[in-house]
Amino acid sequence: MKKAVNFFRGSVRVTVEIPYPERLINLCALNDIEFWDFKRTDATTVRLSLHISGYRRLTGLADKAGFLIVEVKKEGVPFFLWRLRKRYILLAGAAAVFVAVWAMSLFVWEIDVYGNDRVTKQQILSALKDQGVGIGSFGPTIVSEAISNDLILHIPDLSWIAVNVYGSRAEILVRERIEKPEILDEDAPMMVYAVKPGIIEKTSVLEGACTLKKGDSVTTGDILITGIMDSLVGDKRTVHAMGDIWARTWYELSAQTALETYEKAYTGEKEKKTALVIAGNRINLYFNAGISFPGYDKITTVKYLTLPGGLTLPIAVARDEYVEYDAVAARLSVLDAETLLQKSLLDRLDLMSGGDVVKTDFSTTLENGVVTVTLTAECLEQIAAERPFTQEELQMAALPEPEEEPAQ
Repeated sequence: MKKAVNFFRGSVRVTVEIPYPERLINLCALNDIEFWDFKRTDATTVRLSLHISGYRRLTGLADKAGFLIVEVKKEGVPFFLWRLRKRYILLAGAAAVFVAVWAMSLFVWEIDVYGNDRVTKQQILSALKDQGVGIGSFGPTIVSEAISNDLILHIPDLSWIAVNVYGSRAEILVRERIEKPEILDEDAPMMVYAVKPGIIEKTSVLEGACTLKKGDSVTTGDILITGIMDSLVGDKRTVHAMGDIWARTWYELSAQTALETYEKAYTGEKEKKTALVIAGNRINLYFNAGISFPGYDKITTVKYLTLPGGLTLPIAVARDEYVEYDAVAARLSVLDAETLLQKSLLDRLDLMSGGDVVKTDFSTTLENGVVTVTLTAECLEQIAAERPFTQEELQMAALPEPEEEPAQ
């Protein structure tokens, strides 16, 4: 950052011959002359850098203090503009560029969204666009409070929104609405049933009566914990059956692949295409958009232009690189094919099983160049889920059926 400031203010690098270099440091301190990069080259010669005002004061002290400035190197914006003082067109162009950059900083070229999880960034940006805020919007006209209130109405899943504009960047801070927890009606009659077939391994009943014991086999839909119980007065009573039932379950999955396959063989040939991206609009810097390669990988890199000080411009250079490859016939070994298929089957099993995998067993067959792997797995998982009473169960419990609400 300091280098950038010195560049815009202008700096002078001088070489000074003085019998006692230490006197030069004292002179600068006494006359409030700021310097940096002080370097002693020999017994009577030093180099240092100063601002323009410091250089002028040091030049005025040279004769009185008995030292000689033998070399001067000037650099920075002021000296550059001074050299262009008679080139009016160039000066006008530089001024136009400066005004253009200043004017562009008044528009929004970058929008960042923070704090969203369930609500996607695209939903928020789309709602902002409906309110007239997007890439290219004029920053001073954006009324943050009004836009925040409108966005709350358009996106009910958000409870709080803040729109902050910092130059050419807009920062959207959101807080999502906390969903109401599902209220468990403990008085509603419920049954607990099996969502998968298996053999009961462990039961944990919180309410109701378990109809099975360890070692019993169940199929999908069987009642595990009933909500119909005997009453002390002799009639049936209903409860909200609750509990966990753990069972051993089994899965059999198969996958296959051919040993004859194809792989990429890169030829080393490449094509590169460059484009400018200005405020989200792409301008191709090439005429022929076609690619002469039958097979290729595309690698895209985007680099945004920045000014000294870290200001990012809404201008980016996009480079597309196309790397040619030929599809070459290849052959998998049976062991490699078997390894790939086993991993794929285990991934599928993780998605299907909701518990722990107790045991797995693989079998492999090879027929007509096709490898088939079959996975047999034993798992331990929770198979219980709740559901309301059916009409037959209500009749069994001698309960009146719920009245239908009259049509509106």
